Parts: sequence; C-alpha cells; structure tokens
Amino acid sequence: MSSATPQSLIVRIASAIDDRLQRKLDYADGVLRNEGLARDRVVPDDPPMPPIGSRASIGRLGACLPLIALVAVLLPGHAGAARIDAKERAAKKACMTGDPAKGVAILADLFIDTEDPTYIYNQGRCYEQNSRYEDAIGRFREYLRKATRATAEEKADAEKHIADCQALLGKKEEPARPAAPVPEPPRPAAALSPEPTRPAPAPVAAAPFPESPSAKLEPAASVGAVPSPSQAPGSPGSGLRVAGITTLAIGAAALVGGLAMNLKYNGMIDDLQGEYDPGTDDSSKTSKTLAIVGYAAGAACLAGGAVLYYLGWRAGRVSVAPVPVAGGAAAVLGGAF
Repeated sequence: MSSATPQSLIVRIASAIDDRLQRKLDYADGVLRNEGLARDRVVPDDPPMPPIGSRASIGRLGACLPLIALVAVLLPGHAGAARIDAKERAAKKACMTGDPAKGVAILADLFIDTEDPTYIYNQGRCYEQNSRYEDAIGRFREYLRKATRATAEEKADAEKHIADCQALLGKKEEPARPAAPVPEPPRPAAALSPEPTRPAPAPVAAAPFPESPSAKLEPAASVGAVPSPSQAPGSPGSGLRVAGITTLAIGAAALVGGLAMNLKYNGMIDDLQGEYDPGTDDSSKTSKTLAIVGYAAGAACLAGGAVLYYLGWRAGRVSVAPVPVAGGAAAVLGGAF
C-alpha cells in the first residue's frame, strides 16, 4: 500500500475526473461542428465557463457526485483505521509494561467494535506475558470457540499456548521440596581399654542357724485344716441361686395363670354349647391364647430357674481360702463333687 495521504488521493481523483469530463465536452463540440450546428460560433482560445444551469454545468456536477461519495467513504474509514491503530498500540504498550488489566480492557473494546477473535487471542497473550496463566488459558479457549474461520495452523498455535501455560502453572504451584539432610560422617569409635580382672571373693563359711523354739512348725493337723465352703466369706454362686429361685417363682405363677385361663376357656365353651354368643366366643379365644402363653412362659421360667440354681449350687461347692502358716500364708483350694 502506497504512503500517499487521503488528501493527495482526492486531488488526483478530482483532476482525473476533470480531464475526462473536458475530453467528453471537446468530443461533443466536435460532433456539433460536423453537423453544421456550430458554423457561425466563434470559439476563443480560452472558452468561458458555461453559466449555471446550463447543460455543461449540470454534467460537470453529475460527474462530481461519485467523487463526493468517494470522499465521504474514504475519510471516515481512514479515521476509523487510525483510531484502531492507536488502540492496538495502547493495548500492546499496557501489556508490555505490566498492566494486563488495561491492555485486556482495550482489546475487549476492539473486539466489540470489530468482532475480530484475534483480539481475544491477544488477550491470552497479554495474560501469558504477565504470568497470569489461568486467565491466559481461559482466553485462548474462548478464542478457539469464537474463531470458527481460523485455520488449522492458527488453532494449533492457540493449543500450544494453552499447553505451555498449563505446564508453567504446574511448575508455579508445585511446592518446593526441602533439601535432603546430608548424613554426617561416622565418627571413629574410641579404643576400648580392657577392664582389669578383679579377683574372685573368698568363700565365707555359713554360720549354723540357731534353732529357736518359736520357729518350730505347727502340727500338721493345724496346717491341713480346710475351711468349709460355708465359712468362706461371700460364698460364690449365691447370686445365681437367688436368680434361679426368683425365676422358678415366676414360672410357677405363669403356670397358675395359664391354668386359670384354661379353666375359664373350658367354662366358656360349655356356655357356647348351650347358647351361642359372639362376645363369649371372642372372650374364649382370648382366654385360650392367654392360657397357651402362660403355659409356655411358665415352662420356660421353670427350666431357666432350675439351670440357674444348679449353676449357683455348683459354684458354691468349690472355694479358695487363704490359710496362715508358720513364716507366711498359703491358699487352700477345696470343693466337693
């Protein structure tokens, strides 16, 4: 593209249009002369400008209309391009001077004005240059979503930047591992001096132990006395025996209750045989059920109480009692089977 300014281009275009219009007028004048319509007309060297409203002036005005439209199109376009260039320069300067927020904001305005996804890509590059890798990854992925017309090479370049940011982000978040402690060199063991051998002590003759009358042992009859189980404090098995007796009593009461319900049931059956009554029939069924439950519970309690009493009686037959002896004490185990 040439470096000519818009003003010089407009001047050139206007000059070219004027030359072309002049040639057309000269051609029309020649045609009129050939037809004899302008025989008496004197054409001076410098013909005056046609009056306003004549055919020639209207023709020139019509020829200038495309020029006016071209100027109206070129001037705003050139001004818009200059404004975009200034914004791009400001965004690049902000990103390179450590102000990614400002640079990204300017690029966002440019994307809104032009809808060019390249500015989203540049946002990712701005974040990447300022070590904000998470934000950069987000903008590169947004670019891949928006850039539907991007080439395979452009998409691969964005993917490469995403991979680079992820790798740098992993290195940034990896905690520094503490240096392994350097093992100290082993110290030389001190030379052990042999211990001097000590002479064995001379044996001492044991003096005879004087026999005293108080040190004599008690007769065997007093040592061998075994206390009866009833004499032992806190006879074991008493709790089991009490629980067995209580359970036996409950079982007996349950059997009595079951028997009473059975007798009641039999009486109701006799009444129903003489005259049927629905209420009596329901009561008889309830009495029968209670009788069965009483028998079952009584039998179970009797069996359980008997077992508990037997275990308590068995535990009370074996006892361990301390017995004092000469010079100390002893434990005596006693029982009957």
